[in-house]
Amino acid sequence: MESLDAVRETEEHLMNAWPSLRTLACNGWVFRQAGGYTKRANSANALDVRGPFEPTLVSARKFYESFECPTIFRLTPLAGPEPDRILASLGFEVVDETLVMKSVISDGAEPDAGFSISTSCTQDWEAGYAAAHGQDSAQRLGHRAILKSIAPLQTAFATIHDEGRPVAFGLGVIERGRLGLFDIVTSPSVRRRGSARRLVGGLLHWGLLQGAETAWLSVIHANTNAIALYRRFGFCESYRYHYRVAP
Repeated sequence: MESLDAVRETEEHLMNAWPSLRTLACNGWVFRQAGGYTKRANSANALDVRGPFEPTLVSARKFYESFECPTIFRLTPLAGPEPDRILASLGFEVVDETLVMKSVISDGAEPDAGFSISTSCTQDWEAGYAAAHGQDSAQRLGHRAILKSIAPLQTAFATIHDEGRPVAFGLGVIERGRLGLFDIVTSPSVRRRGSARRLVGGLLHWGLLQGAETAWLSVIHANTNAIALYRRFGFCESYRYHYRVAP
């Protein structure tokens, strides 16, 4: 695992590149809320923890209950062992162990003819992503609100076309010279045919052209196919996190 300072830098990038709609700072934690769309944007995240955990837990519960949302903690190495232990004793369920992976962007990351990007979210990209990801109307609204909040960072809404048909979608966000990859998804009918590889390669090339030297992403630990793909581009595990969700 990387140093805690390096983890903190990535966590700051995450919060800036994938913003929530409301935040509250509390004892070195950041409570994030975005209408329930994605646990990343709707959970309590440690940055520079101070003091015992119990007062933070009380405040987090009040914060999320005010929005009628479940209390969720996203536990990275910055949280330390105490929160995980206390939340486990209270019946908070472990959900989605996740790897954070990083890579130096190589000159070999090249796009192909089917790769295209827009620097803003278009209706075609949003609709294509929603269809590929199986979003319902409420999820689309939540996703759209987060995407609109990313500005003014550099963004690339990327699409892979196959025989003129959009089949894969992804988002690249550059902040302080680092490229974060989000929303990587392929239409179910064409999965495991190389579309995700073409998409990631194109986004890394775009990042390199914009001056980014490193890239990072997060991926569910159980998604072995995606992890294998990312390793082909030089991504290595940096650290892990998981969620604790209130019963």
